[in-house]
Amino acid sequence: MTTELDLPAVRAARQARKDFLDRLEPLRKDLYAYCRRLAGNAYDAEDLVQESLARAFNQAAQANAPIQNPRAWLFRVATNTYVDGYRKQLPVPAELPEQTAPPATDPIEVRDAWRELVTLLPPQERAALALKDLFGFSLAEVADVLRTSTGAVKAALHRGRTRLDAPDRAVSLRGRAEPDRRLLDAVAAAFTAYDVPRLTSLLLENADSEILGMLNECGAEQIRDGSIEHTLDLTKPYRYTAEVVDLWGETVLVIRLVDSDGKSSVNDLMRVVAEDGKVRSISWYYFCPNFLAEVAAELGEPVILNGHRYPDGKH
Repeated sequence: MTTELDLPAVRAARQARKDFLDRLEPLRKDLYAYCRRLAGNAYDAEDLVQESLARAFNQAAQANAPIQNPRAWLFRVATNTYVDGYRKQLPVPAELPEQTAPPATDPIEVRDAWRELVTLLPPQERAALALKDLFGFSLAEVADVLRTSTGAVKAALHRGRTRLDAPDRAVSLRGRAEPDRRLLDAVAAAFTAYDVPRLTSLLLENADSEILGMLNECGAEQIRDGSIEHTLDLTKPYRYTAEVVDLWGETVLVIRLVDSDGKSSVNDLMRVVAEDGKVRSISWYYFCPNFLAEVAAELGEPVILNGHRYPDGKH
């Protein structure tokens, strides 16, 4: 097959996906918060959100009945997506043994200890603790999301709560090689200077670009004609700048929007994968509002989300 795959059915699928995501938008903030608890860091959390939404769209397309509780259903999809990714990395028990849990630990203690707790627990225990103690699900609701029994949920809660005082090192769902700082500096300088030819020259010919939750671009030419030229448009009444920043253990490019009054706000983030001294792939986070809000709050800067500026990075 050599013809372009831009058939009416493909266009209809794009529109259906957009409509589907619009319907789920009110749940997006809770979904990100849940994935943040599961993944342990913001980068993996947003990746998990995107993978979960893609899987949810596929599952919804195959459903033969209305989805009665979209929030619980979406949490179940995210849990299964996380467990599947975790199992590819580390072996985990498939079943939760039946045990009796002690009285509940203070949810505030669980929340405050989460950074340490999240690094120690197998995925089912992590999900059970997040759903019960942080999101207020009942035991029966947790069991329904995890597709297990209430006894197994109690056992998972018991094991999780006994590990509150045992910090350890976090494990990412996927490793990323750190790109050369000189390459990132060159990308930031070309981006800030609106030097499209220079920026394009830093890309491998077969580079790829993903605007998370929106579209994918393949090849340096398509990236240049798409996301780069759309972003670096001198006719717009504002300018973008890029700065190389060490954020949550990874070197990234923070994109800021500077308006006509000179006010600067976080507006996007670029993660770059390098190969042979050039950019192999770019991930853009413009359509990831909860992730960007956390980035801005971490940097102590305002953020612009969907055209609205939030001075404290929160929305």
